[in-house]
Amino acid sequence: MLHLTKGRADGKVRSFCEANYARNEWLTGSARLNRLFCWPCLLFDRSGSLNNPWSTTGFVDLANLTRAMERHSKSRGRITSELKLKLFGRVWIDEALDQAAAISVTRHNQQVEKNRAILKRLIAAVLYLGGQEQAFRGHSESTSSSGNRGNFMELVQTFAEFDTTMAEHLSSATAFTGTSKTIQNDIIESTAHVIQEEIDKEINAAPFIAIEVDDTTDISCRCQLTVIVRYVNESGIICERFLGFHDISLERDAETIAAVVMKTIGSYNPETKLICQTYDGASCMSGQRGGVQALVKVKCRHALFVHCYAHKLNLVLAQGTSNIRESRLFFASLDSFHNFFSRSPKRTALLKEVDSIRVPGGSTTRWNFKSRAVHAVHEGRGSLITALDRITAEPGWDKDAIAQSSALRQKLDDFDFMFMLGVFKTIFGLTEPLFQVLQSRALAIRKCEERVNGTLTALKATRSTETFNQLYEETVQAVGMPNQLRRKQRCRAWADFELGVTPDGEHEDTGPVDAYRRLFFQLLDGIVQHMTHRFEDMKCLSFFCVLDNASFKTYSQPAGFPGVEISQLVKTYPVFDELRLRNELQVIYADTLFHKPPAELLKMLIKDELTSALPEVCKLLRLMLTIPVSSTSAERSFSCLKRIKTYLRNSCGQDRLGHLAKISMESSVTQDLKSRGELYDRITTRFATMKDRRMPLLFK
Repeated sequence: MLHLTKGRADGKVRSFCEANYARNEWLTGSARLNRLFCWPCLLFDRSGSLNNPWSTTGFVDLANLTRAMERHSKSRGRITSELKLKLFGRVWIDEALDQAAAISVTRHNQQVEKNRAILKRLIAAVLYLGGQEQAFRGHSESTSSSGNRGNFMELVQTFAEFDTTMAEHLSSATAFTGTSKTIQNDIIESTAHVIQEEIDKEINAAPFIAIEVDDTTDISCRCQLTVIVRYVNESGIICERFLGFHDISLERDAETIAAVVMKTIGSYNPETKLICQTYDGASCMSGQRGGVQALVKVKCRHALFVHCYAHKLNLVLAQGTSNIRESRLFFASLDSFHNFFSRSPKRTALLKEVDSIRVPGGSTTRWNFKSRAVHAVHEGRGSLITALDRITAEPGWDKDAIAQSSALRQKLDDFDFMFMLGVFKTIFGLTEPLFQVLQSRALAIRKCEERVNGTLTALKATRSTETFNQLYEETVQAVGMPNQLRRKQRCRAWADFELGVTPDGEHEDTGPVDAYRRLFFQLLDGIVQHMTHRFEDMKCLSFFCVLDNASFKTYSQPAGFPGVEISQLVKTYPVFDELRLRNELQVIYADTLFHKPPAELLKMLIKDELTSALPEVCKLLRLMLTIPVSSTSAERSFSCLKRIKTYLRNSCGQDRLGHLAKISMESSVTQDLKSRGELYDRITTRFATMKDRRMPLLFK
C-alpha cells in the first residue's frame, strides 16, 4: 500500500487518492520508495532523461499531481512506451508465423513447379500430335503389356526414356498421372481455348472483319459448316483464322446457317465491323433474296457479298464444257486412269517401277478441275503405255486388271481422247496461274481483276486456227489420223451442239479437220463466255482502283483524280471522313515514297509511325485488304477435317474435332505464343482453373 502525504500551509495533510489508478492505467507506485511511476515508461524508456521522473526517480509532488498526470498522458514518450508494451511478444509470434507460412508457401511452390514441368511435357505431346493431325488413343491404354497403347501414351513413354522427371512421375504418381482420356481432352480443350483467346484479342483490335463460310460432309455423313474470319492485324498482316466446325446435318436451310454464322461472330461487334461475306456458291448460301448473305446483311448492313472467285473459275471450267458430250466422256475416261492404279498396290508399284509418276485424282477441296491429272497423263503417256502393256502381256495379273488395262491402253491411242487431252492441257496452262493467284490470301481485288482480264485475253488469243492446227498435228503425230466411223457418228450429232455456238467456217462438215476445229472453238467459246459472265460483278468493286499504285501518278493530276470511285466507296462504307480521305489520298498520290502496293504501303505506314498522320488512308488500306476474293481457307479446313476425322476416328466428338482442327490449323498462333514464352503457362493456368485438380498447379 502506497502512503504518500504532504503537509499544507493551513496545517492539513495532503494524501494520494488510489482512484487515480483507475483513471490512468499506466500509473503505478512503489511502496518501498513511496513514489509514483509510469509502468510503460519504466519498462521501455531507456533514455534515462531526468526530465521524465516517471521512469527514473519517481514522482512525489502531490500538489501538481493532477497536472503532471495529464501532461504525461499526452507525452510522446509515454505513447511510444505504451505501444511497445502492447506489442511486446506479438512481433515475435507474427515473425514465427510468417516464417512457417513462408516455408509452407515455398514447399507448395516447389511442388507446383514440379507439377507444371510434368504438365508441360504432356502439353508438348498434345501440341505435337494435334499439329501433325494424328490420333491420340489406342485400342488398349490401360495395360503395359499392350503392343500399342496409342500415340499419346507411346509418346509420353518415349519422353520418359530420356527424361528422369517424367520417368519418376509415371512410376510414382498415384493421384495424377496425366495420361487418362479425360486429362487428354482437358489439355486439348485448354490448348484450343488459349489459341481462341489470342485470336479473339486480335479480332477485337481489328477495325474490320470478313467471313468465309463453306460446308462439306465428313466421313460419318455429318454436314460440317466451317467459319473463317479474315482481318488485318496491328502489324498490317492479313490473317485468316479458323473459328470452328458446326454440325448442321439436321437443318441446312438459310435461316439455320445464318443463325450459326451470327452466333459464331456475335462477340466481334459484326453490326459495325463486318464488311464482307463470301460463301461456297451453294444456292441456299448465296441467294440474292433469301440466302444466308441476305439474312446476314439485314443485321450487318455493310457486309458486302463477294462470291469466291476461285470457286467461280472452277464453275467456269466445269459448266463451260459440261454441255459438250466429248468433254464429259473425256473427263470420265481421265478419272479411270487414277482409279485403275490407285486402287491396287500392285498396279501402283508397277507404275512406279516403270517411271516414278502418279496420276492424281479429282479432289473436292482443289479447284483446278483435273489439271494435274491432265498434265500427268499427257507427260507420262509413254510410261502409262509401257505399264499397261506389261499387265496384258505378263502372267500373274487377274482378268479384271487385264480387261481394264486393255481398255485404258486403247484410250491412249484414241484420237478423240488424245486431242481433248492436248486441248485441256493448253487451257489449263492458261488458267492454272490464275487459280494460284485466286487462292492467295493476300490477293487484292484490283490485281485479281487484272489477272482475270489477262486470262480472258489469253484464252481469246488461243482461239485461233494456228493453235488448233498445232494441236491437231501433234495428235496426228502421236496416234495417227482419226477413226472415220467415229467421225461420222460425231457429225450426225453436231446439230445438237450448234445452238448458241460461234462456229468457225461452214456448218456443213467437210472433213475431220473441220469437225475437230468446231469442237476446239466450241470448248473455248464456252469457257470465255462463262468467265465473262461470272466475273462481271467485279465492276461493283471498282473503288479498289483508288489504291492501285500503278495509277498513282495519273491520280496525282486534277483531271485523273478518282473522285467518282471515292464517292462510291463512302456510299458503300459510310465510315470515312470523305474530305480528309480525299486530302490524304492527294498527299499519297503526289509523293513517290508512297507508290507501293496496298499491303506494302500499310506495313510502311505502321513501321514509320505515320498512321496518326494518315488515319483515313490506313483505314481504307485495312478495309480493302480485309475483303477476300476466295474462300480457300474454308476449303483448307475441310482438308484438315478429312485428315482428322478418318474412318478409324469417326466417333470423334464435335467439340474435340473443333479443338483438334484449331490446334492443327492455327499452329502459327501457338508458335507466336511459344516465342513470347507464354504458351505453356497459359495452357497450364487454363487447365488448372477449369475444374478442381488433385495436383496443385497454381503458385501462391
